[in-house]
Amino acid sequence: MKSARPLLFLLLTGLLCGCQDREARAENARLAARVTALERQVKALAAAQKTDGIVEQAAAQNCADDLARFLETLRQDNGHYPSMRMVRLPDSCIDLRVEWSVLKPGAYAFEVTGPSGRTLVRQHGP
Repeated sequence: MKSARPLLFLLLTGLLCGCQDREARAENARLAARVTALERQVKALAAAQKTDGIVEQAAAQNCADDLARFLETLRQDNGHYPSMRMVRLPDSCIDLRVEWSVLKPGAYAFEVTGPSGRTLVRQHGP
């Protein structure tokens, strides 16, 4: 009987290891699937953020173009750019901020910033 104990011990150890290997492989497979899903989510978020940046940039450019057109129209009609109190921001500037660095009869300069405060477009004339 003494010789059967080591054999039984080896057999049980082998079975236990085999069980643990299957559990470890199953856990590794679950973790790999989760990592793959998370990587897909990160890529989707990065793509959405890039798209949002492009849309925000385009909106700011539309705002700047519309505002410059408004200023140039008033200059052509009156011979000079308007005072600050006469400036009306176009509807395309909603949700954006216009920061003036110059607005005087002979020149203008401004920046259009997004909700984050980042400068998206700079415009000046003439």
